[in-house]
Amino acid sequence: MPRLMTEQETAQMVGMSVHWLRRKRWEGGGIPFIKMSQRGAVRYEEETVRQYLDAHFRTSTHDPGGR
Repeated sequence: MPRLMTEQETAQMVGMSVHWLRRKRWEGGGIPFIKMSQRGAVRYEEETVRQYLDAHFRTSTHDPGGR
């Protein structure tokens, strides 16, 4: 079973704020998430967060990204 993380855990893992995560969910283009209920409980799968970080890894400003 995949490990599901809260917004707070995810924000800490990626070094951003919970507000950033929420804004990216609204705008699109952020980390894929799971909406657990109609009341708005959101979780992030740990492996998906790691994949998102790997895809955004850069070695220079000219690097297109991804490992």
